[in-house]
Amino acid sequence: MSKEWNIPEEQSKKVRKTKVVISITLSVIGVLIILSQAIPLTKSYIDGWIEQTRVKLMKNPVPDSYRKYIEEDFAYYDPSKGYFANLEESIGELTFTGSFTYDPTTNSSREIVIDTDYDKDMYLDIESIGIEDIIITPNVESSDEEIYNKYLKRGVAHFRGTPLPGDGGNSFIYGHSSVESFFSRHQNLPETIFTRLENIEVGDDVYITRDGEELHYIVRKKKIVEATDFSILDTQGDKETVTLMTCWPLGIGTKRLIVVAERY
Repeated sequence: MSKEWNIPEEQSKKVRKTKVVISITLSVIGVLIILSQAIPLTKSYIDGWIEQTRVKLMKNPVPDSYRKYIEEDFAYYDPSKGYFANLEESIGELTFTGSFTYDPTTNSSREIVIDTDYDKDMYLDIESIGIEDIIITPNVESSDEEIYNKYLKRGVAHFRGTPLPGDGGNSFIYGHSSVESFFSRHQNLPETIFTRLENIEVGDDVYITRDGEELHYIVRKKKIVEATDFSILDTQGDKETVTLMTCWPLGIGTKRLIVVAERY
């Protein structure tokens, strides 16, 4: 008789034990999910704090001797200006017009063209990472955040002052990215489509459609650079290239994710 009464008690213990195991398992999974977001965010904030501290410790104005030293690796960075304002100033130091680039369609060299009046939408396709018919707005005035954010809501932007795709030299195109928790719920949102650049690989095909003509590029480089590295605007020898840029870590932006594709 006592043995029969003990059966429910043993089952009850098993149920309680199972509940405890499930609770612990769910708690561990929850902690891991939080850490997967918290660790990169914390690192990014620490990197940003270090960079701000470094800037505060710099002499102002920067001595000419130091400015000359840092310009050996990248353009002078004025921390009081926005990222794109610094880029625009860097463009002024580059020589595009009058330079020549190799045209793979004619197997000959031709002059690089800077057409700041072009205003027709172009389209970007990178099948390997699921980017399809994303609008590229040409000649976006990028020193004004209100202006470029308006265009980034519909796709990505071509940086005014660099050659247009198909005109030789290095065309610079940028777009927003987002943290994974947001992007997982909005994977096809044009405004943050460059989050997908994280998964692009060297050798992948990039297509840009301009005036009905499809321009074919192949990814040659993928790298993370400091926000102070403006060499990303440089023409790659005599190659015609397109440089794609977004913030890194994704959605945060203490650094930049750069993809360089060469015209084929």
